[in-house]
Amino acid sequence: MESSLNIKPLSRAGTAAILVAVVLSLSMTPLAADTYRWKDKNGEIHYGEAVPAEYADQPYDVLNKQGIVIRHVEDTSEAVDIEAEKTPQKKERAPLISEEERQIQSDRLLVIRYSSEADIQQALELELSQVGYDSKVINQSYESTGVAIRNQISQAADQQRAGQKITAEQQKEIDQLYARRSQDAKKKVAMKDREERIRARYAADLERYRYLTSEGAEDDQEPTDKG
Repeated sequence: MESSLNIKPLSRAGTAAILVAVVLSLSMTPLAADTYRWKDKNGEIHYGEAVPAEYADQPYDVLNKQGIVIRHVEDTSEAVDIEAEKTPQKKERAPLISEEERQIQSDRLLVIRYSSEADIQQALELELSQVGYDSKVINQSYESTGVAIRNQISQAADQQRAGQKITAEQQKEIDQLYARRSQDAKKKVAMKDREERIRARYAADLERYRYLTSEGAEDDQEPTDKG
């Protein structure tokens, strides 16, 4: 059986009614899987399961069920000035010493710093343990901030369902939590990069140390002489 639908454009009153229905529907769950955050014409922030049609072309955020921003949509009507984002290239300065001289100095320090391969492994484990401790602190901050964000978003949604506005102080606190969460996320990535760089550096040191202390390096330059 076939049927045709005659869909008419919604008036402002109809759009407002849909918005109210969306807000009321939040009572089914503290925070939907996909929650949207947008500002109205008066600059007031709203949370709901969908962005009203009249604000669809304005910037808005998509939050996951933890209240974390998983996507930010900008106003597509504004053109991006690519030229303004370009930065002038820095002029490279000539090195003070040659690459060969740098390698000689590096080799000399390497064989002075370590007396065996075990010393290199021990130094690696020491640095990794410090990275592990720093990562644990960052992860704890990241998780606790996430809990605080979920609580604040849930409270804001409850207030709006009850017809109450979110205060400027509440919004400021939410923004601060998001900023802290973003900083912790960047720190987590930085810690992973730091660990990878440490492992790569010690792997290179170990490989070079083995070469410098091997018989094949006896005829090489003087950095092999520990005395």
